[in-house]
Amino acid sequence: MGDQIENSLINNISEEIKDNNSSSQEKNTNEISKFIILINELKLKIQEVKGQLSSITSRVKNHEIKTNQGISLLEIKYHTLLEYITSLTFIIYMKLNGQSIQNHPVVENLIELRVVLEKLKPLEQKLKYQIDKLIRATIINNDDDVKLSSTSGNSLALSNPLSFKPNPQDLVSKTEDSNDAADVNNNGIYKAPKLAPVHFEEDTGAKFKREKEELRLLSRASKSRLIKDLIDEYDDRPEESTLVGSSQKEDNTELEERLRYEEENFIRLSLSKKELKRLKKNTTFEDEFENLNDFNDVAVLHKDVEASEKERTNVLNKRNLRRESFRRQDISDDDDVEVLSSKRNGKKKELFDGLISDPSQFRKRNNKFQTAKKNFKRQKRK
Repeated sequence: MGDQIENSLINNISEEIKDNNSSSQEKNTNEISKFIILINELKLKIQEVKGQLSSITSRVKNHEIKTNQGISLLEIKYHTLLEYITSLTFIIYMKLNGQSIQNHPVVENLIELRVVLEKLKPLEQKLKYQIDKLIRATIINNDDDVKLSSTSGNSLALSNPLSFKPNPQDLVSKTEDSNDAADVNNNGIYKAPKLAPVHFEEDTGAKFKREKEELRLLSRASKSRLIKDLIDEYDDRPEESTLVGSSQKEDNTELEERLRYEEENFIRLSLSKKELKRLKKNTTFEDEFENLNDFNDVAVLHKDVEASEKERTNVLNKRNLRRESFRRQDISDDDDVEVLSSKRNGKKKELFDGLISDPSQFRKRNNKFQTAKKNFKRQKRK
């Protein structure tokens, strides 16, 4: 059947070439000559492939080539590729005969085979190490010039399935080994490698932490939306604005490209925190009232003013406290004087109380003496 298809293809192509030569011989002379050369090369390649396939098929029929213990992925790939080429040749044959391929089942079959071949590429790449190992082992077995001693060791290695596993020693770079070897002196004395000095940041305790926290808050406040709006409003430079929806369109394109790569290579790509934050910001609905709490970030800018006011109030409070303490001391001194004066008055009272038992009698006596004196003066005037 393959020979019939090949002969029909060549006959149809030659007929079309003759028709084109008769109709537009002047315009397509160079293209037709190139096409004829390609057809001749195709014939030669087909003959070479036939010769190789005939020898391989005869060896397979005679059970000289054991394919039952090979890699099943490669077998699937070759069968799929053979079917794809056959279907493609059939479509070319239909087009040359002027038949329509619209809604033909062979087109759907071609699409399905093409998808399978594309999905097999990343899997084949993952098995590349194992395939190379097996090919290398086959080349060693087929080499007739190898000595018996070496072939015996290789046969033992090939018979052991663990010989095809990855070698962890290959993961260590040769530069590290050379550096380790250079660290050891000829006398066997180890010398520590010289490292670049690093500046030591001395931790001063609470003061260092407080300054570090203030720097963090200031940097956060500088990135606030409110500060940016104020800078844009009062700055003399021209305002820069981006096209609405351009950043979101770029993010959507990037997501589609990432998704396509993950589906083709069966790999899940990880995103950094910065990329996740940017994508989340562009994919979610932006709330206009969300940034009303920007004053929390701006509040740190007033910290210096508040600290100075607090310090000033502390100074005033200390001054008032000092004055209050002085006033209380003066009051206590006055109280002491009053107490002393009261004590003295009490002592004098005790002395007079010893002479006059009743103070009211002293007043009465004084009144009688004054009345007697007045009466005496009156009589003397008369």
